[in-house]
Amino acid sequence: DFEVHRNWLAITSSLPISEWYIESTSQWTLDYPPFFAWFEYALSFPAKLFDEQMLDVENLEYASANTVLFQRLTVIAADTLLLVSVIVLSSSRVKLGGLLCVLCSFGLFVVDHIHFQYNGLLSAMLLLSLAMMSKGESVVGSVLFAVLLNMKHIYVYIAPAVFVHLLRNDCFTNDSISFRSFSLRRFLLL
Repeated sequence: DFEVHRNWLAITSSLPISEWYIESTSQWTLDYPPFFAWFEYALSFPAKLFDEQMLDVENLEYASANTVLFQRLTVIAADTLLLVSVIVLSSSRVKLGGLLCVLCSFGLFVVDHIHFQYNGLLSAMLLLSLAMMSKGESVVGSVLFAVLLNMKHIYVYIAPAVFVHLLRNDCFTNDSISFRSFSLRRFLLL
């Protein structure tokens, strides 16, 4: 996945937006939703400070030491959001346990830090989204979830459960789930 993300950095930094999803020099075409493309675009600015050659679309399989370092550092930096979300969302009793689970997660280390993925960032967004919804901050949680869906489409599998949660907790005016307690106004506000 190193070359995938290097190529996406190159596409988003050197081509007009209209060509991001049709550029096919590499077999690793940009096939993630638009917010992830914009994330790669944002990463391309500091990438120039490490090695501008990584941003050349024609520079296939380019893997200088500075390019590898840059990509590894961006994954680690993005994963700090997962640590922050665990700290923010955990009670004081489970904070240390949650942090240890994240820090000792072999899967996160292998997938994110060796294969240059950003799953820690995406998991943090999911956790924050669900936490906001469970705390009654449905609009904030919904916006975070919508951003997540626009970062990586695989989270669409969770969307029906999120919809049911929002429908049940925010669209009914009392504890009973009946037609009379359904609020169209609340539904439209979501």
